[in-house]
Amino acid sequence: MSVAAISDPLTMRGRVMADYRVLFFNNLVNSYGKPFKCLQRAITVSSPKDAGEASEKAKREFERLEGVPNWKCHAQFLEVESRDIVRE
Repeated sequence: MSVAAISDPLTMRGRVMADYRVLFFNNLVNSYGKPFKCLQRAITVSSPKDAGEASEKAKREFERLEGVPNWKCHAQFLEVESRDIVRE
């Protein structure tokens, strides 16, 4: 057993999986002319291989939910957040 596994309490309790939350945004300007990020939709992708796969799966889901052929029709950019969770 590695030292990291011994000192990591998450690994001791169960298997740690990385879920990803993919956030779709548009850049807008408020009434004072100040730009801000406006969240269009958040999609959680469970247990992908990596952030790239999570991003691609979320793009396809966004397109399906929004009824558009390309996610960029309803969002200008996306951000990917990793969330480690323990599976018991």
